[in-house]
Amino acid sequence: MHFCDFHALQDLSLSHNIIRHIINKTPTIFITKVASRNRADFHNLMDVYLDAVFHPRAVEDEGWWVLRQEGWRYDVVDADSNEEEGGGRNLDGNRVDFEYKGVVFSEMKGAYSDPEDLLERTTQSLLFPDNPYHFDSGGDPAIIPTLTREEFVAFYKKYYHPTNARLFVAGDESDVYYALSTADRYMAPMGYNSESRKDSIINYQPRQFKKPHRERKPFAVAASEEGEDDGESSEGYMLCITWLLNTQPLTPRDELAWIVLDSLLLGKPSSPLQKALEDSNLGEETIGGGLDDELLQSTFAIGMKGLKKREDVHVLEDLILSTLEKLDSDGFSEDEIAASMNTIEFRLREGGGGLRGLEIFLGALTKWNYDLSPKDALVYEDALTSLKEEIDLTGSNIFQQLIRDSLLSNNHRVVLEMYPSSTLEADQLQDAKMQLFRAQSGMSDTEYQSVIDEGIKLKKLQDTEETPEVISTNPSLSIADIDPTPIEYPIHVEKNAFKSGIQLITHEVASSGIAYVDVGLDISMVPYEDIILLPSLISLLNEAGTKEMSDAEFRYVLFLQKLFILFFWTNSSYQYTLQ
Repeated sequence: MHFCDFHALQDLSLSHNIIRHIINKTPTIFITKVASRNRADFHNLMDVYLDAVFHPRAVEDEGWWVLRQEGWRYDVVDADSNEEEGGGRNLDGNRVDFEYKGVVFSEMKGAYSDPEDLLERTTQSLLFPDNPYHFDSGGDPAIIPTLTREEFVAFYKKYYHPTNARLFVAGDESDVYYALSTADRYMAPMGYNSESRKDSIINYQPRQFKKPHRERKPFAVAASEEGEDDGESSEGYMLCITWLLNTQPLTPRDELAWIVLDSLLLGKPSSPLQKALEDSNLGEETIGGGLDDELLQSTFAIGMKGLKKREDVHVLEDLILSTLEKLDSDGFSEDEIAASMNTIEFRLREGGGGLRGLEIFLGALTKWNYDLSPKDALVYEDALTSLKEEIDLTGSNIFQQLIRDSLLSNNHRVVLEMYPSSTLEADQLQDAKMQLFRAQSGMSDTEYQSVIDEGIKLKKLQDTEETPEVISTNPSLSIADIDPTPIEYPIHVEKNAFKSGIQLITHEVASSGIAYVDVGLDISMVPYEDIILLPSLISLLNEAGTKEMSDAEFRYVLFLQKLFILFFWTNSSYQYTLQ
């Protein structure tokens, strides 16, 4: 087992910007990833992180402090002063007050204070009453303090097992073989745990609501000067409608059809559902995000925040449904469908623009995590061809059918209204105080003193720096591990391209048939005092239309032609990028 200082490790690695844990948006997935262009560095990082995942100190006796530091703990209010004065007793000899501390506890308090975050968490819990998605994987701050160390250790030992792991490696062939053999060295001795696998399976949530589930929930805001007697403020309401779309795996074609429909409904300012909401002036902006296909079951969510009065909540719901009804009746034009199809095809071919290997892994995981073929998430040509053929035969009928069957006729949906409350925060603080009071009142003197002593012990541990001997055990690189040869990319320079006087530089890349063109224009003649105007000019170029076309019309024409334009500027030149 490595006793590794991870902060020191980041300083010793060439890849400190891409060593991290990912708590995936999907609440049943935890990802640890490492990456490096240096082979020795990559090998070091693999060893340390595999050891940390499968042999963590957190579940050993010596790691007693991890849950208290990273999860939650009782702490003395104003612990620094009380530590020196009486060891947990005030001047009268009575017990001092406790408060909750802990990294995750504090993070989740912050998450639950964000209205949109709270809306998403509440919606998911209501939409999935019968499967693990019902529970907040990050933890409800009101529930986190009920987690015991015994439960924490038992959960890790049952579920953080190689049986439930998915390993993905991208790189040279030698890197792949090394990674697989190294992982096998850690994972093989742990064997296969059939109970862990059985209890990790996520079952499909049936679409069982007889009517839409309606709920009102408060979110905290500062009290207004007038002050509301019931704590409900007069404006700033939120409404979101969320549908559960499928109760079995979607076919690749239907998955793609939903992605295109999401683009048709919300992908552009001129998209009908997006435009209807924004033109209504009922709220400040749309929320929900449309299609979410990262869970076992897909969902579709749409709403608005910043509604001025409660009556607008019902008006907004009617507007969303009536807009969908009109689209079910009228469908979409050929040009609208062509523009969205071109947009989606471009995204499929281009990918997300980040680390390619990680993108492939995260995409594959949307199937692989549920024991489906990871290839189904990566191969799209057949589905794209099938959808194009269906559109050629029936026009927008496939999208109208999805709206009709999965949205309008689907009662398994949550209609969640969030209202601003000026008293909620005070109520929550009072509930936490009562929870702490009951917990402390139920402690014997021995139990109480144990909390005090562990708090003092934890603080000393936190304040103690690792010794040079421990830090020296962290893997590091030698000069011999670093190749001083710079990476050179092959380019072709043409001084007078097409007899235009323009210098053209080309570089061939694997881009799935997409051509990227960067055009640089010299702006050194712009007067110094006018440079401050360049950001505004760039914004206008990216957001405004042309002399003959509005911005929406201009973007629409680009989508039809499979063109994507982005303007930007640097200190030395004015450029636009054509994709």
